Amino acid sequence: MRRSRTYPWLGWLLVIILVIGYQPLSQSIHTQRLMLGMHRPLPLTRIVEFDPTAITGVIAGAILGGFREVAASMLWLKLDTMWHKGEAHWFEGLHVMRTVTLLDPHWLQPWWVTGWHLAYNLYVETDDPQRRAMFLDKGISALKEGISWNSDRYELYFELGWTYFDKLDDYEEATKWFRACLQFKHPEYIERLIAHAYERLPDIPKALDWYDYCLKRRPSDGTAKGATLTIRERYLPAWELMEAGKYEEAIAELDNYYLSVEPRDVIGQHLKAHIYEEAGNLPKALDMWKLAAETRMLDDLARRKVAQLSEELGLPVPQTPTYILQQQAPQHMAPTFPH
Repeated sequence: MRRSRTYPWLGWLLVIILVIGYQPLSQSIHTQRLMLGMHRPLPLTRIVEFDPTAITGVIAGAILGGFREVAASMLWLKLDTMWHKGEAHWFEGLHVMRTVTLLDPHWLQPWWVTGWHLAYNLYVETDDPQRRAMFLDKGISALKEGISWNSDRYELYFELGWTYFDKLDDYEEATKWFRACLQFKHPEYIERLIAHAYERLPDIPKALDWYDYCLKRRPSDGTAKGATLTIRERYLPAWELMEAGKYEEAIAELDNYYLSVEPRDVIGQHLKAHIYEEAGNLPKALDMWKLAAETRMLDDLARRKVAQLSEELGLPVPQTPTYILQQQAPQHMAPTFPH
């Protein structure tokens, strides 16, 4: 974590700021919120319209002058204490998190916690698809904003890639951000996640390429070794038949030699739907993506594909949170990659 150097006298300074600075800061924030009609607890309909950083940054800067990092630490400590005591409201917690990211933008933890809080905690606080999509988008935006301040570290690239992978099942986008981690020192499991994302997409040759890359870096990688054997046995023959234009044979290969044994297999279902798409049989592809979506309630990739193919076929489009996000989210910064 890249923070400025500390000095012994900062301990006393923290105490002084805690006593003198926190109450005026808290009162100023409260006053500004009252002026906006934002009485506590913050209504869901207002927290999303209000950008807390636009106001609290000015207040904190005026009160605390040059002690922005100290103020950030103080607020984070206060939030942590409130959180563990169960005193922090979901939306008030977000308010403090965003203030901390403004005060000390090179502190990584508040960025990924803010992104996680939006995309996970606040996401489940509502059943409204539009609001869920909005919270996901704001979580992604927070992580991208954090990357813009900390583009020389792998951590936020990874958190963003994981949000796309785990929360959205957007494996293609996830691989972009995971790959951006590789230009810095990073844990070895990231390469395996890239390979696994390509499995789910599915893109069988790219999955094999990345697992092979893992094995070249570390021949003792048992996970990568097992995955390459599994892919070559279960999925590669059907993929090669598909690439040769033998679509019926590819489907039969999957059905006869794998899906008949493991009909709920996510990679097999995705691959079968992909083969139907490549064959131009969109109704069959739609049926397969629907089956995948019904098999796993959290298969957002399948639900997005159902929405996409329904639209192409002129059928009613299901309004799922992830599909709404895909349609409405603004374009953000793109990741950078090693050469």
